[in-house]
Amino acid sequence: MNEIKKNLKDLGLNKNEAETYLALTNLGEAKATVVALKAGLSRTTVISILERLEKEGLVSSNKYKGSIYWWIESPTVLQEKYENKINIAKGMVNILSDLYRSEHSFPGTKVYDTRVGIQNFTERMLASLKKGSTIFTIDSPHLGNYQKVFSEEYNKIFIDIKNKKSIFTKTLVPYGSNSLIAQEKLEKQNIEIKEMPEGISFESSIWLIDDVVVFFASQPPYLVAIKNPAIYLGLKSIFDFLWLSKK
Repeated sequence: MNEIKKNLKDLGLNKNEAETYLALTNLGEAKATVVALKAGLSRTTVISILERLEKEGLVSSNKYKGSIYWWIESPTVLQEKYENKINIAKGMVNILSDLYRSEHSFPGTKVYDTRVGIQNFTERMLASLKKGSTIFTIDSPHLGNYQKVFSEEYNKIFIDIKNKKSIFTKTLVPYGSNSLIAQEKLEKQNIEIKEMPEGISFESSIWLIDDVVVFFASQPPYLVAIKNPAIYLGLKSIFDFLWLSKK
């Protein structure tokens, strides 16, 4: 256990953060009071730490029936997030996986209204996908939503993650807008694009990823991520109908 704590400190966590992270890892998911008891720290200290770790993308929270529950992201996210310390992270994945009980799927909603928040969310989301996953999107290329929020550097990072994980993208765009997409951008990623039927106006973006629905707009920067199987399946059925209507 001391070696795990040392590695967590090498990844940038202080002593109390490492204690909190490991306590939550053992618990699977829990309220802050339970995490504090397990970590041997005060409740206010643990809440502050959990909120800080959530901003770093290492833990997540959700309000469920009036209470806030916390759980760690899969240990593999550590490996993706700290690529500059990959040797340490690789060693941590196997160790933490022994403590990590299971993936959790509470329904919930996250809202991001800053460029940094949206960039960090998108990077974490892509990094968490399994190899060979498919992303379904509805986009409006003529509006340049991505260019207004993501720098060229971030776009390159996202494309590299997709290619590394062999992620396939199916995208619906408004009628007549396919020709506006730069072909050199398409050649860098595994993507198939179809136009929606004429008359459908669309000025934002929707991403369907696993069981998460993401609504994204750039003016002003705003992203809402909804984790709910029923909402996902409903929108996915609409996507499939539009996709199959264009051969």
